[in-house]
Amino acid sequence: MPTVNVNIQPAILNWALGQTNEEKLGEKLVENIKHWLDGSKCPTFNQIEEFSKKAHIPIGYFFLQTPPKEQVELLEYRTVDSIESTNPSRDLLDTIHEMETVQEWMADYKKELYYDKVEFVGSLNGITDIKVIVNKIRMDLGLDLEWYKECDGSSKAFTKVRGLLEKCGILVMVNGIVGKNTHRALNLNEFRAFAIVNEWAPLIFINGADSSGGRLFSLFHELTHLWLGKSDLYNDRKYSLNITNSIEVICNAAAGELMVPTEKFVENWKFNMNDDIYEKIGELSKLFRCSESVIARRALDNRMIKKSVYDKVITCGIEHYLESRKERSSGGDYYRVVRSKLDGAFVRALCESVNSGRTSYTEAYRLTNTTSKTFSEVANGLGGVLW
Repeated sequence: MPTVNVNIQPAILNWALGQTNEEKLGEKLVENIKHWLDGSKCPTFNQIEEFSKKAHIPIGYFFLQTPPKEQVELLEYRTVDSIESTNPSRDLLDTIHEMETVQEWMADYKKELYYDKVEFVGSLNGITDIKVIVNKIRMDLGLDLEWYKECDGSSKAFTKVRGLLEKCGILVMVNGIVGKNTHRALNLNEFRAFAIVNEWAPLIFINGADSSGGRLFSLFHELTHLWLGKSDLYNDRKYSLNITNSIEVICNAAAGELMVPTEKFVENWKFNMNDDIYEKIGELSKLFRCSESVIARRALDNRMIKKSVYDKVITCGIEHYLESRKERSSGGDYYRVVRSKLDGAFVRALCESVNSGRTSYTEAYRLTNTTSKTFSEVANGLGGVLW
């Protein structure tokens, strides 16, 4: 079969390059792209097909005259401006689209079966008093003041709060990769979590690449957004102090208070007689089942430490996380890992819909990134039953 050369607009090539990491493309393809851009060579259809697959960009986009403008409303709600947020990766865009599909399915399912709207969504819209916000969320979730004492570590704390949200009708999905593609790891520098407001199926997505303490804080941050009725793309990796967006300031403060109540924090800070400030922060993080970064922020807000101490805790936390990522094993119970990514209520709804014939098995597998065997095992583990 003869080689087929194709004409690709330079603007499209430059746009496509900006959508991916050059390391993923490989040296040979990157070198070819440079030649295509300077006009010294013309790409073949097979080469563009290779570019499309490696960059995860639909091949049809390459034959447009101008770069496509994807309208992703969620990007307008990013926490802080950055290079990553102004030029979102395909990994982030594809993850958002996937979660929008999940949310749309769940909302349609609930409407069809005459479920009530999730009353908590937007119930605090316009409220700025942190105490009022925190008390309302605690009451709605059934979260005691010292709820953390029931949990053995931040991972168990995350599971507990996630379960309470599920009972309220809020979807919580977790993943550290795009779908089930292990070659497309989500970049924590680009985003930590996002929340999409919907009256029937509000959704929180947590970047599974984060630490257990980071995931817990993100969960509280995003659930506050849902109660305020504001969607959010949370991309603050360093717990920034200079955020000017009032909604973000409120959500950070509420998340901190829900995790580490001021009354209990001050009491335990004074009770702890350790003279080493960093050890003291570490000990309180274990007590409250959260990260040292959260404790440091609570201490800074209560004027118990200097900003230099806070900055060091944040920096050390990121360094420790990066080291732990290198040592982390990818093993474990496969079905347990898959279950941890999916919302239990969503999977049970899928099972009911499949059993009644309203949803096909193929659609269920697509929505959960599973196969026949995997979906059955995962569903059983989450309380779903397939006939």
